[in-house]
Amino acid sequence: MSTLSTHILDISTGKPAAGVTVHLEREGEIMATGVTNVNGRITEFVPFLPKGRYRLVAEIGAWFSETGRDTLYPCAQIDFVTGETGGEHFHLPFVIAPGGWSTYRGS
Repeated sequence: MSTLSTHILDISTGKPAAGVTVHLEREGEIMATGVTNVNGRITEFVPFLPKGRYRLVAEIGAWFSETGRDTLYPCAQIDFVTGETGGEHFHLPFVIAPGGWSTYRGS
C-alpha cells in the first residue's frame, strides 16, 4: 500500500497556498478531502492507498477568488496510478498561478 501527500505553491506570489480544498478521488468517488495548512501542505489523505488509479483535485478557482484574483481554471487535477510496490510514498505538489498550473513528482 502507498501513502500520499501534496502541497500547493502560488508561484505568482512565491508563497504557499493555505486554505485550498483538495479532494482525493478514485473511480469518480471522493475518498477524502483535505485543506492545505499555513505551509500549503496536506501531509496525509488516508492512511494507505491500495493499487489503483486516482485523481487529486485542487479547488484553485475558489481559492484565487477568495484572494481577490481571477483565474481561468476552477480546479487543477493530477491523475496518477499506484502500483504493486508496498510502502511507496507519492508526494504530488501543485504549482499554481492565475494563468496556469503544473505538477511534478516530489519526494
